[in-house]
Amino acid sequence: MRLEIRHLRTVLAVADAGSISRAAAILQVTQPGLSSQLQRIEREVGGHLFRRGRDGIVVTELGQHFIDEARELVERFDRLGEAGEQFSDRTHDTVIRVGGIDNRHTPALVTVIREVLPDPDVSSWISVEVRPVIEALGSNTLDIAVLHEFPRYPIYLGPGIEHRVLVTEPFFIGLHVCHPLAGQDEIVLADLAKADWVLPPDDEAGGLASFRMACGAAGFSPQVRHRVASSVAAGLLIASGEAVGCYFPTSEPPQDVVLRPIAGNPHYRRLLVAWRGDSPIAAVAGEVYDRLLAGYLDVMRSRPAYATWWRNREGDRS
Repeated sequence: MRLEIRHLRTVLAVADAGSISRAAAILQVTQPGLSSQLQRIEREVGGHLFRRGRDGIVVTELGQHFIDEARELVERFDRLGEAGEQFSDRTHDTVIRVGGIDNRHTPALVTVIREVLPDPDVSSWISVEVRPVIEALGSNTLDIAVLHEFPRYPIYLGPGIEHRVLVTEPFFIGLHVCHPLAGQDEIVLADLAKADWVLPPDDEAGGLASFRMACGAAGFSPQVRHRVASSVAAGLLIASGEAVGCYFPTSEPPQDVVLRPIAGNPHYRRLLVAWRGDSPIAAVAGEVYDRLLAGYLDVMRSRPAYATWWRNREGDRS
């Protein structure tokens, strides 16, 4: 992992809050996700920045040095951003800055922008985590983005950011085609209590925590044998019969993998389209939303398992 400005902001937030739990609440992330990120930062730095104390956290000597340097760098970075905004205000060419989480819908947003606006200059930026995208919207380095949020982990977009829920999207279970449950129309989550799972690493948005809560409600804790960030690697493990895993329902699974919905839809996410109210995209945000949703529905109809699920729950986009 290479240190980025968002990692510096995370350390400063922990230092200023005085505890992991308070910092997680301020950053609108899960406490386990923040702790994991802090551990990754400390591994990159080469030592502990904080130690636990009776009333929260205590800054180490290395931590104090890091915090002093980080605060200066963040302040300089923010000043640089302000200078860039002032310069861009004097230019005549408008660049529509598109961003979002790493999935098929963010690239689709680029195409939609080009359909809606005449000859737009479009740039895009995709992140594996939702928090940097929210920060980019708030700091005026993005105009519009595709985001997601999970049950019990709502995201806060801040002032000046408007949004609409695109769809409430279920997660499906990916199984080897010869798995005993592969022939069922839907999977009862409790029937996978003894399965070996391949899941992504902990995330700040609460996706993994949400899944674990769904499993807990079904009476078990998932046996996570494989932790991989790559969907390709996860698909290969599932295709070989080594594990089962979670898929977005619009996914195209590899050969020998079938997708099945989970009974009762206990694990899902909300996809959101968010934009700055003062950006050039605000005037056409409604049309952008409509086209993006239409594109999503076209993909949904091309996935037989998802299309069947959708027909049974038509109109459920709460």
